[in-house]
Amino acid sequence: MKKISYICLVIGFCVLVMPGAFAADDGDHSSRSLLYSISRILPDNIVPEPDKWHQPDLIPNTYFAVIVLVVLFIVATRKLKAVPEGRGQTLLEMFVGGIMDFFGGILGDHGKKYVPFVGSFFIFILSLNYLGILPGLQPPTADLNTTLALGITAIIGVQIIAIKEIGFVGYLKHLAGSPPWLGVLMFPLEVIAQLSRAGSLAVRLFGNIFGEKSVVIQLTGLGLGIISIGSFYLPIPIQVPMLFFALFAGFLQAFVFTILTSIYIVLFIEHDDEAHEAHH
Repeated sequence: MKKISYICLVIGFCVLVMPGAFAADDGDHSSRSLLYSISRILPDNIVPEPDKWHQPDLIPNTYFAVIVLVVLFIVATRKLKAVPEGRGQTLLEMFVGGIMDFFGGILGDHGKKYVPFVGSFFIFILSLNYLGILPGLQPPTADLNTTLALGITAIIGVQIIAIKEIGFVGYLKHLAGSPPWLGVLMFPLEVIAQLSRAGSLAVRLFGNIFGEKSVVIQLTGLGLGIISIGSFYLPIPIQVPMLFFALFAGFLQAFVFTILTSIYIVLFIEHDDEAHEAHH
């Protein structure tokens, strides 16, 4: 289980960094991004241009979230005890226990060992989403490059878990579907369906976080011009209610992404269980 998790995390790290590496040509990160390309195609004022957001690059933002998470968990787990004596360990155990119980219930007894894999997605995506609440920081999940990397990593991880659970032959049989004589037709369709799941996860997460961040930016700009005293404009924080909504939306989108990933794993595990029942 640990080997599978490590492999998936390494793949995710590589895929996540690659878009930023390609976008770094000539030092112009934002102008090479997919989001910038979309803004060039769509009419003006529909998609804010990233180079006008005046935000730090998304790759450093992602590294910042990784560093914060690593430091946080090192500090939180440095002095763990069998019986919690402080609020910090109690809250940590409640948080981790809640993740284990909820997603473990979805994955079932057979798939409960993969909770660390899907739980890592939940924690990581949640931290990326919440970066947008901090002044001066853009959530990396508001860029399609990041969400595509996350979606591809999740689906690759699901395929690795499927092959581990049902074997390579069983994996191919699952893709071929039933009855076997329809395999020639069903196999390519199932492969396309597996690939499309990565895009579905990516676009859903990107659209919601990007939309929420765009509204916050527009409201912030609107609040700067409401009250003027001579040449000085008094900022009005009318974006604050939207920031509270961003807390809920960020949690919900991380939650949905993780649930769907768990369901994709369960679909393969249930296929294996049904095959064993039919054999017996």
